[in-house]
Amino acid sequence: MTIQITSRQSNVLAFIRARIERDGQSPTLEEIGAALGIDNVSAVLKHVRSLEAKGRLTIEPNRARSIRLVREPDPMDADTLDLPLIGRIAAGEPLFSASRVDRSLRVSRSLFRLRPDYLVKVVGDSMRDEGILDGDLVAVHATPVARHGQVVAARVDGDRFTIKRLYWKGDVIRLMPNSPGFQPIDPDPTEDFAIEGLFAGLLRGS
Repeated sequence: MTIQITSRQSNVLAFIRARIERDGQSPTLEEIGAALGIDNVSAVLKHVRSLEAKGRLTIEPNRARSIRLVREPDPMDADTLDLPLIGRIAAGEPLFSASRVDRSLRVSRSLFRLRPDYLVKVVGDSMRDEGILDGDLVAVHATPVARHGQVVAARVDGDRFTIKRLYWKGDVIRLMPNSPGFQPIDPDPTEDFAIEGLFAGLLRGS
């Protein structure tokens, strides 16, 4: 719950925020008083201390221009996730380089069946009949554990990645496409093969 502040405290806070945004540093108590018509510095300090007690700012001791704003909680934070977009992942011929992070995207939690850890961009149409299309952003729940029949993000041959449905019966492991004209991937036991995560949902590409 957010503790309410008075109108005067709101004015003080707004002035401090504006000066930090403009100058990159907080104003002094004297500057706050002069801007808001408060002649007594102790009265300014009282307002600042009240804002500190209400969690809106902090005062660093023994420092000039010592006021620091506290980030106000975003009501959307509980319903959203910031996910890194990691390169491009192949849904046909594996082409992904794991080292590339393009940017982060803020997305709604409600879009995903599992909690995702990152997004990857699909290249190719080998999972078209699963509803995963070229250019889609697929959310991946990072885990090395998967069951037969789940759609996974897998690493094959060390540094190549792909999205496929996992076939795992006994000692037989295959990565199955779901679109005409594409062949399964049969990981070589001598290769560096690993399940990187589970399909958690997608964002449709534009």
